[in-house]
Amino acid sequence: MAGVSADIELVRPAFTPGDTPGVEAPRYGEGGTVTAGMLLQYEQQPLVLYRYGDEDTSVIESRFAGALGASIDFTRHLGARLVLPMAYDVPGSAGDFAAPGFGSGDLAAGLRVLVWRWGPVDLGAHADLLLPVGATGAWKGEGSLRGQPGVLLALNAGPFSVRSDTSFMLRQAVDTGADFTLGTELGENAAVRGTLWEDRLWLHAGLASRIGLGEINGTAERVAEVLVGAQVSPHREWTLDFGLGRGLTVGYGTSRLRVLAGVSYSRAPRAATPAPVVAVMPPVEDIPDAVLIEQIALPPPEENWQQTELARVEQDQIVIRDPIQFEFARDVILPVSMPTLAFVGGLLNQHPEILHLVIEGHASEEGSFYYNYDLAKRRADAIWRALVEAGVSPTRISTRSMGEVEPVASGSAEEELALNRRVIFHIVRRLEPGEIPPQYKLEIQQPWTGSPQSLPAPPPVALPPPPEPPRPSYTPPPDDLPSEDEFEEDDE
Repeated sequence: MAGVSADIELVRPAFTPGDTPGVEAPRYGEGGTVTAGMLLQYEQQPLVLYRYGDEDTSVIESRFAGALGASIDFTRHLGARLVLPMAYDVPGSAGDFAAPGFGSGDLAAGLRVLVWRWGPVDLGAHADLLLPVGATGAWKGEGSLRGQPGVLLALNAGPFSVRSDTSFMLRQAVDTGADFTLGTELGENAAVRGTLWEDRLWLHAGLASRIGLGEINGTAERVAEVLVGAQVSPHREWTLDFGLGRGLTVGYGTSRLRVLAGVSYSRAPRAATPAPVVAVMPPVEDIPDAVLIEQIALPPPEENWQQTELARVEQDQIVIRDPIQFEFARDVILPVSMPTLAFVGGLLNQHPEILHLVIEGHASEEGSFYYNYDLAKRRADAIWRALVEAGVSPTRISTRSMGEVEPVASGSAEEELALNRRVIFHIVRRLEPGEIPPQYKLEIQQPWTGSPQSLPAPPPVALPPPPEPPRPSYTPPPDDLPSEDEFEEDDE
């Protein structure tokens, strides 16, 4: 028995952050994010022989397929990946075409790039090469190099995301000897993904399809299969995939039943721990009331920011030079704002006398009150996490949301609405004179992953001494007290 050197696999994993099986999303992690995973599939009758339009017999009765892969995001706009498929086939009764046994498929190596992002729309592209290293004559690999360029599109609307991966399989013609030829193909994979539990549970439903662009003799080159599934994240760095599929056509690669399960692990680089800086509180000075009133009456000086200064401590707030920017309708902090948050984290570690900082999120008036409250809260929580990753003790910071109820600008123009989307850093607790600084844990577990993290040791705090108790004042005796001679006369 001998098969054909043709790759019939329809559902191909990408092992990139945020994807669903068979459908890649133009989403990227932090620069240096590494993802590795494995996807297992059971496919019932993925290749059936038809004669005169009627099913004759199965070429492959069942297939147990697996794929190992890894990807890395160099930046939030560029990533690369490697995927190696494998399969064990149980042959059917078509002995002339069946090829039993285990073998590997062709190694896929590719790049992907985020081309454009505007509001809820993400546009990306990918280019993959399939290297002919798989088993020959086994319906698993092909004898020549193939290319697969494609376009990635995502539309994000709150908890839902619609994704599309349109690609071309560029190959030399492969004559199967069974009245159909594999050539250049157009592939369209699409899915709708919805969040049921934030960062924990997602459901998805989609379609995997391809159509030959050459001469089509029958239905074999027109392939479509529906897929439904769920993704579970028991840990922020781990994702479990479960799914079912069923072919809508009788083309090659579709299955009567597809069952898939997979696991992937994504790890973002840890933020560098800022070096501790010794901070000394200045002594409290007694300023005469006249001088104090004169200073208050002066006009406030203009804000002069140094080039490297991204934030500063001013009275009961930490003021940032540039606003924190997020992805549209999401709690994902844009890379342009990460240096500001790292600077705020370093500033907190330079000022250990700041005991408690509240991160307060505000939103503009678009959407419902609850939606704006929830979005502002999630964005404040994202900043809280970024500050902890920057080395700030999680017990020193907390969050709250004010939604849209405290705007600083009125009007419906985008300029006014943008001013109301803001984050305020309130200092609500400082060390009092004579108070002993608290002891923070230097070895913690990240609350969102459980991963260990080391915090920098706080610098020594030089506090002003407590005020001295008031000295008793001396009062001179009155002038009309009797003299010693008068006392003597009274005694006589």
